[in-house]
This record gives sequence, structure tokens and C-alpha cells, in this order.
Amino acid sequence: MRHFKAHTEIAWEVDTKNFRFFALLTTLATYFLIFLGGLVRVSGAGLGCPDWPKCFGRWIPPLSATQLPADIDPGQFNFALAWIEYINRLVGVVVGILVVVVAVLALKHYRRTPRILMPSVLAAVLTAVQGWLGGRVVSSELEPIMVSAHLILALIIVSLLIYVSVRAYYELNPLAERDAAYAVPMTWGVAALWLLVLVQVILGTQIRESIEILAQSMPLLSDLGLLARVGAVKDIHTFLGIVIASLTWGIAIGLLRGSSNPSPVMWQAAWTMAGLVLLQVVFGVVLLMVGLPAVMQVLHLWLALLLSGVVLIAFAALRQAREV
Repeated sequence: MRHFKAHTEIAWEVDTKNFRFFALLTTLATYFLIFLGGLVRVSGAGLGCPDWPKCFGRWIPPLSATQLPADIDPGQFNFALAWIEYINRLVGVVVGILVVVVAVLALKHYRRTPRILMPSVLAAVLTAVQGWLGGRVVSSELEPIMVSAHLILALIIVSLLIYVSVRAYYELNPLAERDAAYAVPMTWGVAALWLLVLVQVILGTQIRESIEILAQSMPLLSDLGLLARVGAVKDIHTFLGIVIASLTWGIAIGLLRGSSNPSPVMWQAAWTMAGLVLLQVVFGVVLLMVGLPAVMQVLHLWLALLLSGVVLIAFAALRQAREV
């Protein structure tokens, strides 16, 4: 009987480690996909494949204009843009498969653990919706509001995956936060910070939408000229950025100094939050002073999404500390 119990515990630990591995792998792959999607947008490759799910009527993009179907204008074809978009779609398929694997493993091993099961299954459902929405983005010819919805949904999916990954860690290490003794208000402060970062991302997408619309009617204006005409949303975005930076540093210091024994997870999360928000301030100043360099736009957005993920890790650690 004792041997059977030990064997069961070992099998459970292996299953939990495998699940955590796939959850973490899927989270990292999703972040890479978001970064790749940003590169697609700033490179102008969003319509590199003007149809969906095929590309110029083919499952594999043409290598030259001579391979285009007879009913397609060769002037629409750009080899580099077509393949950039196609690679983005391939990575999206791989990420979709990984999300499904995580959901299946959750159904198999965590049917009685709603905090892991529910977000895993929801991430899989939302990933299917994201695939459908990707088709609508192409058919709308990159309508700004559709592109923004696509991004926000990606943020929700990766947030679910992060939460699942952290909860899987605490399944293996349930006492990791036992002696931390974080102040109770910190949980609410971290939750508020995550919501503020989400709002900030939405405001950033609205600024991008406004610039794209203005550029159509004023194509001769520089990026800074267009940015100056965005209106109040830019000022709100700047002010909120200052608030988020101040709050992040205050929370990071509070989490580390206000605890008798912060866990390694919390140490890493707090310092990473502080570092990411500092980089965000630098990138934001560059964008306001220099213009809108394509790579800087991608990094600015990507770092914001990374920050939201690290804040979520801190939130999960605080919840765990209250339960042990």
C-alpha cells in the first residue's frame, strides 16, 4: 500500500511538471507570436497575404509572380511581405496547437482544480476566436478597430496562460509563500496596477488607430506632426504612464521591504516589474521626442504586455500567500 501511494505521488509530480512545462512553453510562444505580429504590422506585411487562410489562393505563398493565380493582379504580390505574414500565420497555428495541448492536459489532470482547469479551457476557446478574428482583420483590410481587438484578445489569452503557469508552479510548491507575510492591501494594489496597464495598452492602440486614420488624410505630415494631432488621448496616455511607473516602483519596494521573507518568485517579479517599467518610460520618451521608429513601437507594446504578465505573477504569489 505504501509502495502504491509513493508511486502515485511520483506520477502526480511528473504530470504536474509536464503540465507546467507545456503551460510555460505556450506562454513564451504566445509572447513571441505577439512580438512577431507587431513586426508584421510595422513592416506593412499585414496584407502581404490578401486572403485568409490561404495566401494568394495557395496554401504555400508564391515564390514569384509567375505562380500567382490568373485572376490576381501581379502588382499585389510582394515576396517579402507575403512570407512575413505567412510565417506569422504558421507560428499562430503552432501556438494554437500548444494552447489546445495545455487545455487537454488540464482536462486530464486538473478536473478538480478549477483555478487551473477554467483558465486553460478558456484560453483554448479564446484562441479559436482569435483565429476567426484574424481572418476578419484581413478581410477588413486592417481596419484599425479590428487590429486593436485582435491585440487585446491576445493580451487576455497570454494573461490566462501566465496565471495557469504560476498556479501549476504552486501546485508543486504549495508552501513557497508560507513565510512571506505580505501586507493585505498589496493584493489590491497589484490588481489595480494590472488593470491600469491594461487600460494603458488600450489607450496606446487608440493612439495608433488615430495616427493611421490621420495619415490617410494628411499623408505629408511627419509622425510627430500626426502624434500632435491625436488629441487628449495622447495626454492621458502620457499621464497614466507616469502614474503606472510611480505605482509600479512603489509596489515593487513595498513587496520586498514590506515582507518578512519574500519568496524567490516575488523577488524576481518585483525587480522585473521595476526594470520593465523603467524601460517603458525610456521608450515612451523616445517615441515622443524622436517620432515613431517601427522597432521602438514594437518594443514599447511588447514590454507593456510583458509588464502586465509579470504583474499577474506577483498577484498570483500574493493570492497564494493568503491561502497558506
